[in-house]
Amino acid sequence: MKSKQVILAFIFSIVAFNANAILEIKHNNQDVVTATITGTYDGYDEDDGYAFVVPDEEGDDETMYFAEIAEDVLKAVNLQSNDMMGKRFEITYEITEYEEEDENGFTEIYEVYKIVKLKKL
Repeated sequence: MKSKQVILAFIFSIVAFNANAILEIKHNNQDVVTATITGTYDGYDEDDGYAFVVPDEEGDDETMYFAEIAEDVLKAVNLQSNDMMGKRFEITYEITEYEEEDENGFTEIYEVYKIVKLKKL
C-alpha cells in the first residue's frame, strides 16, 4: 500500500513540477525547485511526513507527502494537531534532487519535498 502511495506521489510530483514550477535555483550541486499547489491537509505520518490531498491533471484526488517542513512554518501552523485535518492550504514547497550511489556503483536520483510556506485558505 505504501509503495503504491510512494509511486503515486512520485508521479504526481512530476506533474506538479511541470504545472506549478515557479523558480529554479542551483545550490551545492543539488537542484532546488520551488513550486506552489493547493491541497487539503490529511495528517502526519512518522514514515511519510505531512500528507495533503491534491488534485492531479485529471481532477482526481491524490495524496502528496512532504518529508520536511521549515521550522518557522511549523511554529505558525501546528500540522501535528488534529484541528488542521481537512483544512485547505496553499502550499509552497521546495523539491531538492540529489544523487546517491548504491553499493553496486549505480547512481539513483532522489527528491525531497520541503514545505517552505503555508497559507490557510
